Amino acid sequence: MNLQRLYEELEKHYDVKGWWPYSDPWEVMVGSVLTQQTNWNNVMTSIEALRKEGLLPVKAMAAADREKLEKLVRPCGFYRQKAQRLQDLAIYIRDDFGADPVSLLRRDDARELLLSRPGIGPETADSIMVFAAGRPYFVAAAYCRRVLSRTGVINSDDYGEVQEFVHQQLGRDSVRLSSLYAMIVEHAKRYCLARPNCRDCFLAEPCSLIARER
Repeated sequence: MNLQRLYEELEKHYDVKGWWPYSDPWEVMVGSVLTQQTNWNNVMTSIEALRKEGLLPVKAMAAADREKLEKLVRPCGFYRQKAQRLQDLAIYIRDDFGADPVSLLRRDDARELLLSRPGIGPETADSIMVFAAGRPYFVAAAYCRRVLSRTGVINSDDYGEVQEFVHQQLGRDSVRLSSLYAMIVEHAKRYCLARPNCRDCFLAEPCSLIARER
């Protein structure tokens, strides 16, 4: 199976319009940090708790008591590290960009600046770039690498290699790249799990994983 066919097959089954539930750039950034190694329901719980306490805005989060932040993001796990990362990012945006995250995201070197912040790796940075800034980056997360490998599209677990492959195959179109990521995540959660549910999967016939098992 090639990437174009995979995209078309996924598109028949998944409607991912509005898949990322927040549109405010800063809320997308917060969600991207919190979603590391947890599920989205926990992220939404923490974001709404931050909002209720008035600590979601950049300036408020930058000045917040760390222990209170930790308590509010606790549902997302690794709460001490995540609270620290969020506050570091908020302070950085407050001090260097006048508390305006869009000023950061508009820069040509925005991705590199994000990667320079503690605890922000390629997956988090690219989630911010595509969902908060509308920039054309594919998030080559572990879910995506697993599905692409199993379906025979590209057999690699290297983040950069997989991302560059997708960019070359689909072009630098932020809508297509974000849609592919969202559809793959949905597919990985429903069928292509660590222990795959191949019996019910609509990709079973062209999937190379099934072919190898026959």
